[in-house]
Amino acid sequence: MKNLLFLIIIFIYSFAIGQRKEIVLVGTMHQVPKILKNSYRPLFKKSLRYNPEAIFVETAMPDDSLSWQYLKNGYSKSLQEFYKYSIKVKEEFKFNKDSLNYLLSKDFDKLTKDDFSKIKLSFAYQRDYPNYYYYQYIQDYFPNGHKKSRRHENFELSRKLALRLRHKKIYAADDQQTNGEFHKHWRACEKALVGTSYKRKENKLARKLFLREILPSVVGKYGIINNRIKHLQLLDSLSGLKYTNQQNSDCVKAVDYFNQRNRRFAYNLGTQINKNNFNKSILFVGAAHIIGLKKELSTQFPNIKVILFDEL
Repeated sequence: MKNLLFLIIIFIYSFAIGQRKEIVLVGTMHQVPKILKNSYRPLFKKSLRYNPEAIFVETAMPDDSLSWQYLKNGYSKSLQEFYKYSIKVKEEFKFNKDSLNYLLSKDFDKLTKDDFSKIKLSFAYQRDYPNYYYYQYIQDYFPNGHKKSRRHENFELSRKLALRLRHKKIYAADDQQTNGEFHKHWRACEKALVGTSYKRKENKLARKLFLREILPSVVGKYGIINNRIKHLQLLDSLSGLKYTNQQNSDCVKAVDYFNQRNRRFAYNLGTQINKNNFNKSILFVGAAHIIGLKKELSTQFPNIKVILFDEL
């Protein structure tokens, strides 16, 4: 009897381990120059083989009003325009959740032009930026996605992968509530470091980063080198101003805001993974955030296994 009970416990434990949730973090370069137009191909192929259940992207969540308060006048003209459009849609369109769910249940090739219009209006109403443009992408490039490189992560990775896997949705997870403050203190920190040993250290790190990229870029593996651990650590140090050792108040605040964003970003990811019970997820995000997100996810959600793209 004891042996049987022991075997049952082992079986349950093994099953639980086998079903453990996991997420792969893929560092991207956002938009690459024409000379590097095929950089995303190896990342796409490997991501396709991984076959995730959910695809997450570096975009503010639809209901994150604080992030959108910044983004409506923020760094991206596309996001500014989408915000204005979403306000107009809220005033003119009658959103029906059941109607949207019905349309999303249909196969892509069964959707009519009117269906696509209703779906996009519904996502605009909800301020769901990635899915509004995902359904525009499906309309334009069904069934297998675009062929000619568009050089941007949204085309080369998230949208194309989602369409190839026939996913009905892409998931936003970013938090940009304090991006304005981060950039303000980042600029002030950079200005204060001019002529100091820390500025020379920054230049040295940037040069090291550049030299590491030359050969891989020549052979079409720019995206691969950006996901190697040493490269990710350099990016984390530079973009997060970690190399400054927080020499003045602006540097301290910039580092803190950078860490805050990663902390809330990780919370958004883990919460959605657990809520939707996704076992295999993938995130496409600027490579400078990978180190911070891995740390935060491992701390906040020990039940989720965090895998770097280079470990696949």
